[in-house]
Amino acid sequence: MSAIDPKQAEQEELVAEWLRATPGFFERYANLLNEIRLKHPHEDRAISLQERQMTLLRTQNQELNRRLSEMLHFGSRNDKTQQSLVSWLLRLMRANSKADVEAAVTAGLAEVFEVEAAELLSPNPAFSPWVDTPLCGSAKELASASVDLLATQVKINPKWQSMVAIGLPLGKSVGAVQSPAVLLLASKDETRFTADMGAFYLRQIAELTAAALDRIQAYEPNAS
Repeated sequence: MSAIDPKQAEQEELVAEWLRATPGFFERYANLLNEIRLKHPHEDRAISLQERQMTLLRTQNQELNRRLSEMLHFGSRNDKTQQSLVSWLLRLMRANSKADVEAAVTAGLAEVFEVEAAELLSPNPAFSPWVDTPLCGSAKELASASVDLLATQVKINPKWQSMVAIGLPLGKSVGAVQSPAVLLLASKDETRFTADMGAFYLRQIAELTAAALDRIQAYEPNAS
């Protein structure tokens, strides 16, 4: 919108207020709707008020259709994820050894989230903040200090475009205090894990994984 001087702005505001207060004006002067010319929102030409309104309606309809398509897409994807999580949970419950639990967690969740990598990292007090708030986002969004911390235990593949590091509250299910481990999921898709991704599912997965690890005392010195 081009700048106008204050006097003209005041006059235009008076005209706008008068038109809002006089809804019958365009009924009495209907031809003006065809005569008034406005700048096209996307092209360098003038169009009628009615054509401008139709253009705006088409734009709004396109946006609504886009949002509806996204809702249907994510709804279908969420249903599939829900079914996969149930299968994963059953697999986790059947695991009776450290190797079986770790395989159920890593391979199982790689299938659920359709990602290229899933890793269990050993306990570290520095992982504590990620228990309540998982580290999540595209590779270029994540703080270098956080990535460096992960890199102390796992080689960060440059092809990973998004990651989530979920703190596992080890010992919680048995009333013990332990340093948290981390479940790391990584994808080549930059949009797979985003900073605004809901953490509810992630925290549930962390609780279930930690409980399974507690059950077999996977990280205790006397574990069989």
